[in-house]
Amino acid sequence: MGLLPNDIRTDEAELCTLPDGRALAYLEFGDPDGYPAFYFHGTPSCRLEGAFADGAARRNGFRLIAVDRPGYGRSTFQEGRGVRDWPADVCALADALGLDDFGVVGHSGAGPHLFACGAFIPRSRLRFVGALAPWGPLATPDIMRSLNALDSFYARAARRTPWLFGALFAPLGWCARYSPGLFCRVVTASVSGVDKQRMSDELFGRHFRAIQLEAFRQGSRGAAYESLLEYRAWEFDVADVAVPTHIWLGDCDAYVPRAMGEYFERVIPHVDLRWAKGKGHFAIEDWDAIFAACAGDSGTC
Repeated sequence: MGLLPNDIRTDEAELCTLPDGRALAYLEFGDPDGYPAFYFHGTPSCRLEGAFADGAARRNGFRLIAVDRPGYGRSTFQEGRGVRDWPADVCALADALGLDDFGVVGHSGAGPHLFACGAFIPRSRLRFVGALAPWGPLATPDIMRSLNALDSFYARAARRTPWLFGALFAPLGWCARYSPGLFCRVVTASVSGVDKQRMSDELFGRHFRAIQLEAFRQGSRGAAYESLLEYRAWEFDVADVAVPTHIWLGDCDAYVPRAMGEYFERVIPHVDLRWAKGKGHFAIEDWDAIFAACAGDSGTC
């Protein structure tokens, strides 16, 4: 039972034209006849990341619709957007696909967008949120103290010198586009031992490099702008999430600190949070368990 497909579908994308004329790109994975769930990628990343959850979605009966957020991959950049604008895009895409109800799942930097959907999409339409190592709000001093060195640097820059943030972020985009091997080495140096092992896997590494190359197809503007949104105060409270929420978080995650997970436990109503012992940030094998938990809310089991 492989975790990843061998092929990397870099040239494939469907485009949906939104009411304001922007294009939203997406790519489907999983079971085409399964219950629909939109997959939200990390920051930075793109729709190709859906490959990491493809097999688990298929095994658990989910049709996975992986979407490029504005400025990533082939989706149009959206000037001035906020995190709370994303649920409207998701509902517009669902309407275009003829979906009355659906779930949302995602990894890492998907967190704010998952929780925004949970707070703003009516419960009659959104059935669940499923999250692997989601990023949360920098809401407490304990969370701020727990960040790794790079996130701490960017968080301070986002709050003190937001006009410089794009320039500070640009080297990551250049590296991903023109020196993907170096980009992977930089990421590998910043993660825990268990994630270093995952990054050393040849197939995972090929997917990861392809994902980042596509993420920065339009340059670094989309990723820089979204990262600024994620490091700054959000426009809503995660306590407003009103749908069943299933979170898996590794206790060896160098990006999402334990203090962030403990905040989720305290604040999100009726959250189902599982601490994955010995797991890191890229524990994609846990998608099977996440989808199994979400299936109870989708009405498929």
